[in-house]
Amino acid sequence: IVRDEDNAYLDELKERVLNCFVGAAKASGARLEYRWGKTRYAPMRNNLTLARLFRQNMQSLGRRMQLFNPNSVLGSTDMGNVSQLVPGIHPIIAIAPKDVLGHSPQFTQASAPEAGIRGLVDAAKALAMTAADLVANPSIATKVKREFQQQK
Repeated sequence: IVRDEDNAYLDELKERVLNCFVGAAKASGARLEYRWGKTRYAPMRNNLTLARLFRQNMQSLGRRMQLFNPNSVLGSTDMGNVSQLVPGIHPIIAIAPKDVLGHSPQFTQASAPEAGIRGLVDAAKALAMTAADLVANPSIATKVKREFQQQK
């Protein structure tokens, strides 16, 4: 996987990576076969107004959350493509202890018990509450839309 938030630089980067593979194949006498995937994930565009609202709703459920850091790096996700079209957030919810790395067997074990399920249920509730807030408060919805337009 080769990825970058800047699509122009991504094209350059893909060419450089391919040149590395070609050179390694030549140097080792190997034959190289490759294909680039068709899916290109756009960078995630988090709407801070939505993120703040979601955070408030999580806190009302007794969950402490840090506000999203716009400079933090997320992995590739199709939610990035969605967030280019409509306002969105990509909240990260604690469902395992802090010292457990995501995408690990330990994470799988730690997230399955009641505490992990409770974290997901609270997140689902907070998302529903956030949607209800937007419907009930048109001024907040307008602010979300305005921020989204300014991000373009």
